[in-house]
Amino acid sequence: MKEGVATDRKSRLVWNRCAVGMEWNTDKKRCTGEPDGLNQEAAQKAAQNAGEGWRVPTGEELETLLLDTCEGLKIDNSAFPDIKSSDYGEGANFWTSTEAMPGMFYFFDFANGYADMHSAGYGLSVLLVRDQ
Repeated sequence: MKEGVATDRKSRLVWNRCAVGMEWNTDKKRCTGEPDGLNQEAAQKAAQNAGEGWRVPTGEELETLLLDTCEGLKIDNSAFPDIKSSDYGEGANFWTSTEAMPGMFYFFDFANGYADMHSAGYGLSVLLVRDQ
């Protein structure tokens, strides 16, 4: 892992280790600040503002981070140490860019390990991804 990003060798995706609104702290080796609760439009703008190649992940991409564990978060805590702080409502909910039906998009809950959908105007956390 490089500072602030995690590379998945299998999928060849590079992930920002912090939710949008948080920053990687090299000394503490974790994310600091507060995550932004973004609707779909704001999430897409945040990806554009992050620089070339960054995007809101598709459902298939975000699903690659989902771990099948009995206890604890359903994401690698060493790669993504502050996912729990990105809690909006119940769980640790992160947008995908995959539309479930008109105006509704999928999200993953890394606290409970499931996918669901919500209206595009709802505010959730976002992890950004890019190709290697």
